[in-house]
Amino acid sequence: MFKDRLRFLREHQELSQREVAKLLGVGQTTYNRYETGQREPNLETLKKISQLFDISVDYLLNNESITDAIDLIHFIRHGNYTINSNVPDPSDRAMLDEIISAIYRKRL
Repeated sequence: MFKDRLRFLREHQELSQREVAKLLGVGQTTYNRYETGQREPNLETLKKISQLFDISVDYLLNNESITDAIDLIHFIRHGNYTINSNVPDPSDRAMLDEIISAIYRKRL
């Protein structure tokens, strides 16, 4: 659902509702209602959301599925995994995040 994807995207970017509302030019209460399903954004706001999170409007509206995909950076930062039987500490996770991000930036 839209509200679930919106919340996931915001939390993935480690942003508060207040921060996202400000970036979108809407009130925090309005934004909160988007995430709780009490209100739906207009087309212009949908476009702003898609630009903010670098995703398509189709994805927001559940027309694109990534059910089997996980975001690698989110997994590196927060997932449960080991490297050579060692659990990475926060500095290891930050280093991996930087490496993966650098590789992705190079491809663009």
